[in-house]
Amino acid sequence: SSGINAEWPLRPGTIVASIFDHLQMLLALLIVPLFLRTQALNDNATSDIESQISELKTQLREESLDLREEMYSILRGGGAESTLTAAVRDLVKEVKYCQQVILEQKQQTHTFQAEMMEQIQDLKSYQELLPRIAAQQDWVGNVIELMRSEVRLISQHKLAWTNTHIGPYQADFIVDGVYTLSKDFAGVNPFSHTQSCSTTGNTLMIDLGGLFKIHTVKVWNRLDGWQNSAIGLFLYTDEELIGGIVDAKNLYNFAVKKYVFARKIILKQSLARCIHLLEVQVFGSGPFGHKEEGEEEGLEKLLAYEM
Repeated sequence: SSGINAEWPLRPGTIVASIFDHLQMLLALLIVPLFLRTQALNDNATSDIESQISELKTQLREESLDLREEMYSILRGGGAESTLTAAVRDLVKEVKYCQQVILEQKQQTHTFQAEMMEQIQDLKSYQELLPRIAAQQDWVGNVIELMRSEVRLISQHKLAWTNTHIGPYQADFIVDGVYTLSKDFAGVNPFSHTQSCSTTGNTLMIDLGGLFKIHTVKVWNRLDGWQNSAIGLFLYTDEELIGGIVDAKNLYNFAVKKYVFARKIILKQSLARCIHLLEVQVFGSGPFGHKEEGEEEGLEKLLAYEM
């Protein structure tokens, strides 16, 4: 067995031949001494020796057959050769699995590359659109600046409020855009009318909905009489006093001679009289955004720019 282990692994035919060589050598070593001994023995012991040799040959043949059967059993499915075959089989399976994984990774890589190329094409398209978008932004910015710089009517159809009103003559008529020379105040030319005419503090307010630069305010008095009720009115932009009414007439123009920014236009009656006006028109430019911290500084910069 030491010879087999020293030369393993060998092919099956080589293993069987080596075993038979060893058996023949062993048989020779056993037969030669016995033969020499038979020369010294007499003729009476020859038959016994030949019988023993025959038994020994039979024993060796049986052992050889057993060894051959064991070797064939090893080659058919057991022992080290079977373990090696199983290892090779597992290795083949693992190699096939790795090949499948590599193939899937390759397919995923191709898919990812295709998606990236599509995204790159989209980015190129967007990049080509950037100059057009920038030009449109400039155009919109110019339009906004033009709207801000343009003096226009900014009070029509804005929110209006009075502290009281009589009948259907609510504050909404102040900003409805209807101001004609008709005296039909109950029909085509309605006006706003507060309820109490014997107390002071009657107030009318227009919410402009944003911060505007105020240029001119026009106050249209009622035309069917009672124009003296407008005397005593004071006009405010937010909390800043712009002017007051001291006489009776159809139309009052308050031209703002300095830079005034406001969100609300307020008319307050200082005397015990009603407020019944046909229309209030506010002209200005803007809007300039919502009031935040630092607005005063921003307005100062805007004023400095416009100057």
